[in-house]
Amino acid sequence: MGSRDMHGSKDVVDLVEKTPCAIGYSGLAYATDHVKMLAIKKEDNAPATAPSIASASDNSYPIARPLFMYTSGQPGGAIKTYLDWILSDEGQCIILKKGYAPVRKVTCNAQQ
Repeated sequence: MGSRDMHGSKDVVDLVEKTPCAIGYSGLAYATDHVKMLAIKKEDNAPATAPSIASASDNSYPIARPLFMYTSGQPGGAIKTYLDWILSDEGQCIILKKGYAPVRKVTCNAQQ
């Protein structure tokens, strides 16, 4: 018994997969078919919500959280270009393809 401080989300999933009765918290993008993702209730009388891109995006999964990027002041130059690209349809489609919830609804084509 006890707890372990892991180096990253993939390590958490690997440990849970290999350790009977282990539990962990990791990002949706690291989900595998070898670990069970739990549905969670916001309140005792509420229905349980399963983790998914949709439930993370609409905040119905109670323990979903956003990922933040911080800059020192207003971004400019290459940093602004990079952040604008991340928020573009192309960037958000890459995020979605990797298994993360995009910051907004986005329609992706096969090439993205």
